[in-house]
Amino acid sequence: MKRSIFYSLTVVFVFLLQAGGNYFAGMSGFSANVVLVVVLYFGLSRGPMAGLLLGFLWGLMVDASSLGLLGLHALLYSAAGYFSGMLRRQLDEDKGWTQVIFSLMVSALYLAAYFVVEHLFSPSPRPLRWPMAAQPLINGAMAPPVFWFMRRWSYLWNAHPQEE
Repeated sequence: MKRSIFYSLTVVFVFLLQAGGNYFAGMSGFSANVVLVVVLYFGLSRGPMAGLLLGFLWGLMVDASSLGLLGLHALLYSAAGYFSGMLRRQLDEDKGWTQVIFSLMVSALYLAAYFVVEHLFSPSPRPLRWPMAAQPLINGAMAPPVFWFMRRWSYLWNAHPQEE
């Protein structure tokens, strides 16, 4: 029961944090993709299925609250979660530089895939603006505090991943 409350609260709070960040900083283009960094955390710490499922859930929530292509964020977040989960044995999630570099690289791939898919399938694709290039840098910079907080949050709920 405690674990399900942990996951439910985490899903709601991270989504609200992302929505609030988009509301206040989204128009400037200098916004962080908190959901992506948290999906990477869950993929690296709990494996590909946790990253995929949570990424899909958050993606559907983001898609339902936006006016873009339905399912685009769900596809990209679940792919990022699965990819990070597949690399969890090769990467040390506790090292700060690993978190920064991995978040920066996956964020850049996410942004590129987002614009390619949106350009191919959207009747009116969004224009590219230069501040959007800062999002991978912002995600990379905020990855260590987010990973630290998520690790402490899971230990608080006694929902930390068990060693296999």
